[in-house]
Amino acid sequence: MNFRISIPLIIAIYATCIILSAYFIEHVLGYKPCELCIIQRYPYYIIILSAIALFSLKSKTISVNLSLPLFKYFSKRAYVGAYVVIILASITGFSIATYHFGIENNYWQNFSGCSDRLSGMELNATNLLEDINKIEPNCSDPLKFFGLSLSGYNIISNLLIAGFVIFDLKKNRQII
Repeated sequence: MNFRISIPLIIAIYATCIILSAYFIEHVLGYKPCELCIIQRYPYYIIILSAIALFSLKSKTISVNLSLPLFKYFSKRAYVGAYVVIILASITGFSIATYHFGIENNYWQNFSGCSDRLSGMELNATNLLEDINKIEPNCSDPLKFFGLSLSGYNIISNLLIAGFVIFDLKKNRQII
């Protein structure tokens, strides 16, 4: 079997690691994500699926007879479509992460998703334990690793993914 590591495979593995680390932080470490944190995951799902599709199109072990003209026509369109979907998803993820990062650092106000939800709750000793799971996270105090919040890392990750896809697209111009 001819198995080569390619950029779409690297992107799929990288995006999967990002999603798995978000679930690890949420379910194992116990940090409850805000609404925007959850929304930031959606572009990664699209990136994973599109990168796997692109890898399977480029893989010689999965491809069928490339001598058929109709297959060549549709495979070229599928290549371009997968590249465009990954780039658009990473731009969307970058935009959401930048918006979230701005809210965390008080650059602009939030429309929804991250706010102090404790203001409307009546907290006392009798209902505190009952309502502790209803308390939603506040973006004014985000989880940080090495001084950068997770939305900051999402900004960097989406730029890296878009950069790798553009590099791979330029490298494979003759295919398209």
